[in-house]
Amino acid sequence: MNRYHPFYHPVQSPYQPHHSRRNYQLYPSFHYRNNFPQVETKTFMASADKTLTLMESAHLVLMKIKNDTSFANQLMNLAQQSNTPEVLQLIRRTGVKVVPAVSFNPDGIHMVFDEKLGEVDCCHIIVNVRWREM
Repeated sequence: MNRYHPFYHPVQSPYQPHHSRRNYQLYPSFHYRNNFPQVETKTFMASADKTLTLMESAHLVLMKIKNDTSFANQLMNLAQQSNTPEVLQLIRRTGVKVVPAVSFNPDGIHMVFDEKLGEVDCCHIIVNVRWREM
């Protein structure tokens, strides 16, 4: 039984006489040049710096949720009431440098911390925190 796929044939090497194998190169080797631009790390490093700021802000909010029962309770209550302005105000009071865009669903809260580098959206961190077990 033939086990090859009907559209793909097994690879077969082209016929080559025994005597010419040593002196004849069937496929010449090509050296392709690297067509990528010169490496510039300025933007990359600046983006990493902005991302660290985002991580600090996300860390502040998560630590507050983890360690402060009244904060977590208040945040959940406001979110379940879809009171976005009050949720944002509560998050601002944690001391964050970057206030996230927030959305809620019955399972938890979705926070997007993002920054721009000039006009370019350079980095973002998405945090999903669950408050309901399945």
